[in-house]
Parts: sequence; structure tokens; C-alpha cells
Amino acid sequence: MIQYPSGTQDLTLTIEPGERPNWWVDSSYAVHPNMQSHSGIIMTLGRAVYTVFHAKMLNTKSSMEVALVAIDDALGQVLWTCHFLAV
Repeated sequence: MIQYPSGTQDLTLTIEPGERPNWWVDSSYAVHPNMQSHSGIIMTLGRAVYTVFHAKMLNTKSSMEVALVAIDDALGQVLWTCHFLAV
């Protein structure tokens, strides 16, 4: 595992014209022993996973509320990335 970064230093992330980022947001309701929920966000660009945010612990009342909180958390990153790539 430690040798992988040193052996892949020459690999670069290339963005070809027309590539758009894809975002996935997922959440799970009351999956921990203390009844907390969690959510995660992944963005891919081309064939590479670019960013991952995991397991934000949440106290919510329903699975719909967990999904809405996860989407709200992801929206700032989605908008920033879209504006950054548009410039």
C-alpha cells in the first residue's frame, strides 16, 4: 500500500472536453447502535473518483430527513465544482 503512491507519481488526472462531474449521495437511517444515521458523497470525473465525504453522523427523525440533510450537505460542493469547471 505504501509503495503505490511512489510508483504512480507519473499518473495524472486528465479532463477531456465534454466530461462532466457525476455526484452520488447516499444515506442510511438509524444504522448505528445509538440510532444515528449517516450519509456519504462521492464525485467522479471521467474514470477517477475525485472526492469522497463519508459518514456524517446524524440524529434525524426519518429516512427522508436523512436524505434531505445529505443532499443539502452535498449541494455546496456540487455547485462549487460546477462553477470551478465552467471558468
